[in-house]
Amino acid sequence: GMGAGDVKLLAAIGAWLGPIGAAWAGLYGAVAGGAMALAVALARGYTKTAVKNVGTILRVWSMAGVQPVEGMTLADKSSVRLPYALPLAVGALVTLWMR
Repeated sequence: GMGAGDVKLLAAIGAWLGPIGAAWAGLYGAVAGGAMALAVALARGYTKTAVKNVGTILRVWSMAGVQPVEGMTLADKSSVRLPYALPLAVGALVTLWMR
């Protein structure tokens, strides 16, 4: 998920690009983050596990409502991580390029 540093970065992007620019940067950043997450999963051989985990999360949420799923949170030290500053920076650059 997004941490406090990522929110501050997006706020700084908003101060630079304005509120509409920050919204676009966030959207482009989400697309870039998805592509980067897929690349990381493929590079680390984690894709099958990631798809299985998404299925488990969706099943738990459909039965018990949206809540953290044990063993699949950022508190789990073995989870694959992707710093979100890079996708947000890509989103800001794409927003600038699209102007």
